[in-house]
Formats: sequence, C-alpha cells, structure tokens
Amino acid sequence: MDTAKFEIDLPSDVYERAQQIAQASDRSVESVILDGLRLLFGKLPETNLSPDELTAYRDDQLWAVVHHRLAWPQETRLQQLIEQGKRAALSESEQSEMERLLVLVDHQMLLRSKALLLLKQRGYDVESEMKLGA
Repeated sequence: MDTAKFEIDLPSDVYERAQQIAQASDRSVESVILDGLRLLFGKLPETNLSPDELTAYRDDQLWAVVHHRLAWPQETRLQQLIEQGKRAALSESEQSEMERLLVLVDHQMLLRSKALLLLKQRGYDVESEMKLGA
C-alpha cells in the first residue's frame, strides 16, 4: 500500500474523541484516525457484506459502520446526478451510475440499522449517541 506522510494539527476535541475510541477498543490513536480518514475518503464500500455478518463485529467496528458514509467524491457525484435529474433526463450511463450509488447508500443504511440494533442489544444507549452526532 502506498503511503504519504504529513503532520496535521487536530482540534483538541477531535483528538480526545479519538483517544476515547482508541482506549475503548484497545487500539492506537493513529489507527483510529486512519480508519476515520479511510471511511471518509476511501473507496466505495462493498455491498457484499451481509447484515447478519455484523453479529461477529466488535463494538468499535459496529460504531464504524454506524458512522460510515459515502466517500466525499461519491456523495458529491450522487448529489450532482440527483440535481441534474431534476432538471433534465439523465443519460443511460448517468442513470446507471446514480442507481449504483443509490444501491450503495441503501445497503449502508441497512447495515447501519443492523449495527444500531446490535449495539442497543449490547447495552449501548444508541439514542443518546445518535443525538451527539452519529
């Protein structure tokens, strides 16, 4: 895997949250931050993960599923296609691209719902966590 090195100044609240997650999951702060960056800017998620497979996930992995979103370029592209589709008919390739992105969004919503259910069953107050910005 190619890597690039650079330094970044993090706001103290972001770093403290990363420390909390790292301690709770017995991981390094660096790995928590890298996972967060991968979730934000990484490749499109695969849709072959079954919601039933989440039962084997650790709590920190389930929270990662809850917080996962499309990477910024894909989210932006989906919004562009939706807006364009409101103004005029999409080409066949644009329609296909939009449908592919929507399938990913739908699948992620299904995974997120299952992850929240499992976390609730494991004793987490998911309602309070969601109010904090999930």
